[in-house]
Amino acid sequence: MENVTFIGSRGVELAGILDLPDGEVKTYAIIAHCFTCNKSYPAVARVAKALTDQGIGVFRFDFAGLGQSAGNFTESTFSADVDDLVAASEWMQSQGRTVELLIGHSLGGAAVLAATERIPTVKAVTTIAAPSDPGFVAKQLADQVKNIGEQGVVETIVAGHTVLIGAPLIDDLQSQSSHIQRIQNLPAPLLIMHSPADTVVDVRHANVIYRHAPMPKSFVALDGADHLLTHPATGRWVARIIAAWASAYVGA
Repeated sequence: MENVTFIGSRGVELAGILDLPDGEVKTYAIIAHCFTCNKSYPAVARVAKALTDQGIGVFRFDFAGLGQSAGNFTESTFSADVDDLVAASEWMQSQGRTVELLIGHSLGGAAVLAATERIPTVKAVTTIAAPSDPGFVAKQLADQVKNIGEQGVVETIVAGHTVLIGAPLIDDLQSQSSHIQRIQNLPAPLLIMHSPADTVVDVRHANVIYRHAPMPKSFVALDGADHLLTHPATGRWVARIIAAWASAYVGA
């Protein structure tokens, strides 16, 4: 495990972790964490570490204003996160590590779907519990942020912890009307993973993504899992499935 930093799309220093296999590296992946989470969130860390057991090097980083990355989360946006995914792939390329696989959890899944067309080296994409529309997150927060227009920022609880949400984020989430078109034009094979028991992002979102995505595409029901993949065995299971599926497309 290597702790690294790189400069994101807005000139902010972002903190990342590069997890490497003990032996030969078959390919490299980037994992995008969920909304208000960070690179060390258990689900992300477990999937990353389990992927290294399958010979995949994994880069995970904190989006601006979260974890150890610089920046102010109240000024962050979904579009900026997508730009930072592109910046992360460019940094990896500058280190001689070509990213062929993108993985995103929850809103991070929507972000990798948006970033894929801008990272020409990507050969496969996986979403885990992803919403079919980034605007869904803004709708979920509607009651908590209804006064955000007056204040510009509001305090709310997301995933069990208190965060400050800024108006730029809500406005940007609501402006992602072209997201379905991105899915329709996705230039890489797609694996959609979602739990039928997800109470945060309903599994119907997976159906929408699957319906609009071009072939080749696959769906795996994460039976018994919750949205945050809190059970330790779930992350390892998810990683084994991703590695087996992706082996048809990456590392050649």
